[in-house]
Amino acid sequence: MSGYVLNGAGRVELPNRPLAVTVAAVTTAVAVRATLPDGRPAEPALYPRVGLLILPRVDTEIVVVARPDGESAAFPDGTVLQVTIGVDSSRDLDSERAELTPVDVSGLHQVELATIAPAGPRLAITARRTAVDVSLTDVGSRARSAARSALALDRLPEPRRFDVEVDVDTTMSMLARIDDGSIRTVIDVLSGVAAVVGAREELAVRLIGHGVTTLPVTELRDVANQVQAELDSAALGMGFRSAAVDRGERDTRTLAFTVTDAVPADWDGACTDTVIRHLVLVGDTAEGGPGVTAVPSSAAPELSSLSVVVTSLLADVSASLFAEGVRR
Repeated sequence: MSGYVLNGAGRVELPNRPLAVTVAAVTTAVAVRATLPDGRPAEPALYPRVGLLILPRVDTEIVVVARPDGESAAFPDGTVLQVTIGVDSSRDLDSERAELTPVDVSGLHQVELATIAPAGPRLAITARRTAVDVSLTDVGSRARSAARSALALDRLPEPRRFDVEVDVDTTMSMLARIDDGSIRTVIDVLSGVAAVVGAREELAVRLIGHGVTTLPVTELRDVANQVQAELDSAALGMGFRSAAVDRGERDTRTLAFTVTDAVPADWDGACTDTVIRHLVLVGDTAEGGPGVTAVPSSAAPELSSLSVVVTSLLADVSASLFAEGVRR
C-alpha cells in the first residue's frame, strides 16, 4: 500500500479511480459529506455509513466536509479527526491513499478537510487546514473551543479580526482577586478568545493603578503567567479609571476588555464603529448584562460554565458579524 501524509495545505495525486474517504474520532461520531465549492451537495456521492464517503467518480472539484453526527451542534472539546482518502478497492492490496495529519476540531460546527479535483489522468488531493492552532493552556484551549462554538467559525475572516486589548484594574480592591488567581484565569480565558478573533496571536495587556503600565508582548500560552507575575509585585493604586487608555481615535478594529471587580464610576460602555468595549467583572456577587460579563472569583472555575462566559464575552462581536452578513 502506498501512503502519503498531508500536512497543512499539502497536496498529493492519486489514481483517477473511485475513492473512499473515512473520517473518525475517538470521542464522537462524525458525518462526512462531499460538496461543491459553493456548498451545494456534490454528485455522485455515496454514504454507506457514518464517517464513510464513497466517490464513484470525480469530474469536478469536490470539498470534503465533516460535521458532528446527530444532534450535537458543534464538535465536543478535545475532538481530533483521523482522515484517510484512498482508492476504493477491496481487491487491490496495494491501493494508494492519503492521510491527513490529525485535525483538532474542538468547538467547530463543521470543517473543510480537503479538496479532490481532476489533475490530468489523476486526482489531486489537497488538505484544507492551512493554519496550525497556537499552543494554549488547558483553560485557554477550552475557551478557544467555546469561542469557536459561540461564533460558529474556526477563526474570524482576516478583514474582520480585532486587535485584542485588556486593561486590568490594579487598585487595592483587586488584591483578593489577584491573590486567589482569578485574574490569571480571566487572562487565560481571554487568550483563548484572542486566538479566534485576534488579528495577531497576542494580547495587549495594560495594568491600570497609580498609572498605566503596558506589558511586553508575549505568547498567548504564557501571557496569564506574565500578568500574574506583574500583579504579584505591582504597587496597587486607588480609584480605578476605565478611561485611562484613550481609544477614541482608533481607526483599527479593536476589542477592548476591562477587567475589574465593580462597574467603574466613569464607565459608559460606549462603543464606536471600530472599537468594542466590554467590561469583565470578577467577583461572586457580580452581575452581567449588555456589554458586561460576570466571572465568579475562583482560581479554578467550573469549566462547564465556560461556554456561557465566552458567549457573553463575544456577544457584541457575534452581533457585528450578523450585521455584516458573516453569520446567518
